[in-house]
Amino acid sequence: MTRRERLLYILYREPGPVSGGELARRLGVSRQTVVSDIARLRGEGMNVLSTPQGYVLGTRPHFYREVLGIVHTPDQLPRELEILVGHGVSVEDVWIDHPVYGRVHGRLNIATPEDLAHFLEIRARSPVPLFSEVTGGLHYHTLLASGPEPIARARKALVEAGFYLLQSTPQSTLC
Repeated sequence: MTRRERLLYILYREPGPVSGGELARRLGVSRQTVVSDIARLRGEGMNVLSTPQGYVLGTRPHFYREVLGIVHTPDQLPRELEILVGHGVSVEDVWIDHPVYGRVHGRLNIATPEDLAHFLEIRARSPVPLFSEVTGGLHYHTLLASGPEPIARARKALVEAGFYLLQSTPQSTLC
């Protein structure tokens, strides 16, 4: 995912306006770069609005969505997420089919290396087990990308890194 695609994804998932400074922090760039990216996105026809509180999307962009089933140990979690984010794939959530409670779901919204670092910091401080520890490592992620290609490349990299993947399930071609 390009920086501008990540910027759109951040605006896509936020319920309200996001300041230029906050976008710059999340993307690891200057505020001026954000302003330039917003101008380019507008030039490409994206409806990015400026408000006194920050930027917001007037219309929602389309992202390819796919569910990935994966099995790994808890210590492999950082590498799994690094591979996905590194291939331009956003990790929207994690879920398992719990033997007692049924589907248990958690929001992740990891789209950038900064999102990943923040998540891993929280995870390192938490005594709570991962969902996948209940299911022997099996869990699912809903993935978002600009199209099917980044997800296919990430899947290939995960297999090459030794992860066991279940058959991919596109939820819809565009969301």
